[in-house]
Amino acid sequence: MTEEQPIVNIHRQNPPAWFKAADFGIFIHWGVYSVPAFAPVESEDFDTIKKHHSIKYMYKHTPYAEWYANSLKIPGSPVAQYHHAHYGDHTPYTSFAKSFQHTAQQVDVEKWADMFAQAGAKYVVVVTKHHDGFVMYDTQIANPNVTDYHLNFDFVGQLAAAVRKRGMRFGVYYSSLLDWTFTKKPIQTAADMMVGNDKSQTYLDYAWDQWHELIDRYHPDVLWSDIGYPVDPRLPQLFKDYYRAVPEGMVNDRWGNYPNWLDNPVLRPLFNVAAQIVTNREDKKGADTPPKYYDYRTLEYTDDWHGTDYFETTRGMDKSFGYNQYSRPQDYITADEVRDIVAKVRPQKGRLLLNVGPEKDGTIPPYQEQILKDLAEKQP
Repeated sequence: MTEEQPIVNIHRQNPPAWFKAADFGIFIHWGVYSVPAFAPVESEDFDTIKKHHSIKYMYKHTPYAEWYANSLKIPGSPVAQYHHAHYGDHTPYTSFAKSFQHTAQQVDVEKWADMFAQAGAKYVVVVTKHHDGFVMYDTQIANPNVTDYHLNFDFVGQLAAAVRKRGMRFGVYYSSLLDWTFTKKPIQTAADMMVGNDKSQTYLDYAWDQWHELIDRYHPDVLWSDIGYPVDPRLPQLFKDYYRAVPEGMVNDRWGNYPNWLDNPVLRPLFNVAAQIVTNREDKKGADTPPKYYDYRTLEYTDDWHGTDYFETTRGMDKSFGYNQYSRPQDYITADEVRDIVAKVRPQKGRLLLNVGPEKDGTIPPYQEQILKDLAEKQP
């Protein structure tokens, strides 16, 4: 794609050679949620919950530790009960940020990069801002609602340099649609998820500016948006700016817009009923209507792919992306299972993005480190 081409839809039919060869990558979820490091282990994995439980159950009992801030706001949730027992009722989630800013300085990105390369990873994608709004580098874009809510050193830049030094590609995840520092109501329904985001020009500019900051500072090989993107007529220009800066860059498929008129008290119940029907059906990923903007499709905790596009399946080493200190051995994936997934999806133009969820000080938990070592043992 060149600077002169108008972008109406994006879709690379023939991605760059590096992406075609990248059958295995590492995802990194590390942030403030790594301090409490809790999610209910009794919950099934995400794909199973989505297929067999209601949407309300899914958000209240999510196995994702990185969703701690949202779960904390849902009365009676396992996280709310855990937080009450361990931190009391007057410790807000944002108070964990100071502790994390301190412990995060101990991270050893060189050790991480060695382990990822030895395990056979071809690329690494790091969370730069999850839904909790905490930014994982020394951003120059001020959050108007929470002060000093970011790392005070360039973790992302240090990791990018370490990864690229070992011949791997580097991508950035950014939560575009959701930022809980801009909203107060918890997500409990599909409508809350899709249209309960901040719609102000302030947030539109905030996300726009931080995406451009990421592109300008790090020239990421992958732009990995999550959930969707707020309604903003400038979005096509973001892609144009990106491809100009990174001609061989790749964009995932989570940039969908949900019209603001859906955020209506009358329409919300209908929205939720429709979403539950869609969620409960047997979803053949790849057979659905493709999104407007994407270079490749994204799956989560499933490799059930029925399309012809290039795609990526992503999952944690247990049932969470963020570190869950209570995960049990029966929750862990094995190195052989990782190899099986890669072998299955590779012929279908797929790749596995396997998540690492470090502890609050940047230590990769022993069970996750062992999986990486087991993967390294059988590298060619």
